[in-house]
Amino acid sequence: MRTRASSHRAIRAAALVGLCLALVTGAREAADAKEQGGVPSPLRVGISPIYPPLAFKENGQLKGVEVDFANKLAETLGVKVTLVELPWDGLIPALNSGKIDVIMSGMSITPERSKLVNFTQPYLEVGQMAIIRKADFEKFRTTEGLNTPGTRVGVLSNTTGERYARRALTSAQIVGFETVDAAVVALQDGKIDVFINDAPSIWRVTANFAKEHPDLMGRYQLLTNEELAWAVSKKKPELLDRLNQILITWKENGQVEQVLDHWITIRKVSVELTPLR
Repeated sequence: MRTRASSHRAIRAAALVGLCLALVTGAREAADAKEQGGVPSPLRVGISPIYPPLAFKENGQLKGVEVDFANKLAETLGVKVTLVELPWDGLIPALNSGKIDVIMSGMSITPERSKLVNFTQPYLEVGQMAIIRKADFEKFRTTEGLNTPGTRVGVLSNTTGERYARRALTSAQIVGFETVDAAVVALQDGKIDVFINDAPSIWRVTANFAKEHPDLMGRYQLLTNEELAWAVSKKKPELLDRLNQILITWKENGQVEQVLDHWITIRKVSVELTPLR
């Protein structure tokens, strides 16, 4: 006959087994919730808000093409998306150290970056363009005019715009800036003569800032040929595949164009192309 003490021990043992099973089941469910089909939840999106209209801040709020894409990703994937604001130079290191899951920040595909990360298929074909003062139109009508001694060319530091300028405009003086707005103000104030940046930024400045900067104009020749895409760690091929599937669907049903049309109301292009290698 079992004693009362042995019965209590059996009850406690059964309870302990039940608790362990519950913990294991809970851990499995939590793991499934954190990552489904290679997509972690929350999906941490790295963004550097210095590229209007692709990624920027207005009244303290993150806005732009990439922000809208991130919100659409949350709806499509059914996961929470967290925007992680980082300096431009910190995006790829943060991705490869596991601090973020994807870069969505108007990043151009380049051979150097492709060695460090995997890119999705591009969502927009662009290139570098220039803004100049209207009074200097004749001087800077051609690319040769940009590459003259004494010409001060503004660029965003550590971008493909700076890379192009330092490679192709060797006679000019290259001046680095941290934001588009700072460079545009410097151009308006006569501190630089030209500002070179991604075409969407040039389109936005000339279309939306006409009242603020009436003396400026876009020089609509493409100086380089570039493609914008999202970046994923080389350790996460499943996530890359899932994002590519989504981009294909969005392109087919018009969602990519819908977002681009909202933020980029004009897309003037005159080809004067130098492939970016």
